[in-house]
Amino acid sequence: MNALRSPTRSATTRDVSALVETLARRVEAANRDRHREVTNAMTGEPLGRVPHCSPDDVVAAARRARGVQSDWAARPIAERAAVLLRFHDLVLRRQDEVLDLIQLENGKARRHAFEEVADVCITARYYAHTAEEYLRPKRRQGIQLALTEVWEHHHPKGLVGIISPWNYPLTLGISDAIPAIVAGNAILTKPDDRTPFSALWAVQTLEEAGMPPGLVQTVTGPGSELGTPIVQQSDFLMFTGSTSVGRTVAAQAAERLIDCSMELGGK
Repeated sequence: MNALRSPTRSATTRDVSALVETLARRVEAANRDRHREVTNAMTGEPLGRVPHCSPDDVVAAARRARGVQSDWAARPIAERAAVLLRFHDLVLRRQDEVLDLIQLENGKARRHAFEEVADVCITARYYAHTAEEYLRPKRRQGIQLALTEVWEHHHPKGLVGIISPWNYPLTLGISDAIPAIVAGNAILTKPDDRTPFSALWAVQTLEEAGMPPGLVQTVTGPGSELGTPIVQQSDFLMFTGSTSVGRTVAAQAAERLIDCSMELGGK
């Protein structure tokens, strides 16, 4: 039986070089010669590198995600929820692997990285078990009881953009995507370019759990270059970051008349 295990060591000794190379190849960029270096936060040495995506790469990623979304949305809610349960089990089974990634790219003590694994598992299991209740059609009371029949239906937004920070690279990199995925949406995500590998690991694991390849697209690079294109391509935007950048993102979302959800610093 898969279960959360209390971390047994304070730091990783695993060689993850092959893993981070595999994860980096998941990012599609027209120019593979431009890269962003990722530093091992525990030693200051190079950990790996990911493509430096361009605004055109964001447009291409959005197109790929939208190409998969309609088929995914047409699947029964129970089928989509089953993917989350399998994802939950895979994360538990491979928790040591992702704990290593979180520690290496973020620098957290292992017991603090463990909180992220627990959070993602809890989130996946919760929405797997509640999606049917949230999303199924519901009969509502009409204005004229004898003359009207009113139903409430939920439809996917389409493409949900997610811009996440470095401080919780797994939790914030994938937890916002989980309810959006089970609701039938595609995802365009940009993790912080200092901590991209935990989020890429989660996307790979979701695909192994049965999510269609390409439904979640990841772009890597600076927010100053990719943030605006992500807002322009999305139907809903989730942003976690500074208040100053949040104001800019909110204004751009308002200009396009799309909803956005934000968690901002500087309270």
